[in-house]
Amino acid sequence: MKLLQRHILREFGKVLFITVLSLAFLLLIIDIVENSDKLIEHSMPLKAAARFYIFKVPSMVNEIFPMAVLLSVLLSLGLLNRHGEITAIKASGIGLARILYPLVMAGLVISATVMVMNETITLWANRSVDSIEKKYLRQKEALHLGREGAWLASGNAKNVDIKRKTLQGISVYEFIRPFALEKRISADSARFKDQGQGQGQGWVADSATVTQVTGMAVEKAVVRDFVFTALKGPEEFSDFERSYKKMGWIELGNYIRALRKEGYDTSRYRVELYSKISYPFVNLIMVLVAIPFALKTGRGSGISAGIGISIMISVGYWVIFGFARSLGQAGILPPLLSAFFPDIVFIAICTLMFGYVRQ
Repeated sequence: MKLLQRHILREFGKVLFITVLSLAFLLLIIDIVENSDKLIEHSMPLKAAARFYIFKVPSMVNEIFPMAVLLSVLLSLGLLNRHGEITAIKASGIGLARILYPLVMAGLVISATVMVMNETITLWANRSVDSIEKKYLRQKEALHLGREGAWLASGNAKNVDIKRKTLQGISVYEFIRPFALEKRISADSARFKDQGQGQGQGWVADSATVTQVTGMAVEKAVVRDFVFTALKGPEEFSDFERSYKKMGWIELGNYIRALRKEGYDTSRYRVELYSKISYPFVNLIMVLVAIPFALKTGRGSGISAGIGISIMISVGYWVIFGFARSLGQAGILPPLLSAFFPDIVFIAICTLMFGYVRQ
């Protein structure tokens, strides 16, 4: 029994290793071809370019793992089925559930590994990629996202909505010399709109509190229709979306708690948070989905059939995943449901398919 389990697991492992390596290499080549002009245009040194792409690998591996796992199960079990080994196992009176148990456990281990990687290696690598991009490719003021929101050199905003051109929880600081605060301007919210009197657009707050520091004296004043001249246009905050999406789920969870404490809407952030938790488990689900497909394709099916099925299932998952996320961010679905909806759908498909597999 254990010999058969090790044999199936070994075949799966070999195919998975080759598949991950091949897909990662393919994605890397595509990325290099697409971005080589940009790297040359910004005169990125060869050493920096090499580090840039090396640091991209963990994120790529995270993206391709579900398809690689799906393809590996389909091919490894498909080849065993094609060579009559599955039939021989059934004829010996051994239940398929006991034989395929190691594959399910492998899917669970892969899911847990991906989740840990996302909080460690992938998180560190993504920040390294970001650092290189800011240094060589993005010629604008760097935006930093932390528990207190988005930080620029002039100040910070606790919440940013690019689509609505709105900032919330704004604080802008003015210094007369390093570490000598002269003025702090704060507002609950501001919208990027026309300032009136032909002055163009700017961040306008209905009401702002201006705190003036002169020596040991502190004066406060409330100003109506205040314009934040120190803040540039929405393009300066364009990195905000990618910044919070690149946070680890622990870090993002802390940010969400800080926003909720201040009374801000956190729906879109919670969709992202729950997706970071649900997405790694798609590796386990792909194992469960692939098993009945592999056993039902028949002995006449080959590698091309496995690849075709893998592409169709992967595309189907990503379509549902993207659609559910959009519904969650729009407030149509609760954040938790929108993140786990694709997993629920594919578990249902898997359960249905197992009903047609002969034990």
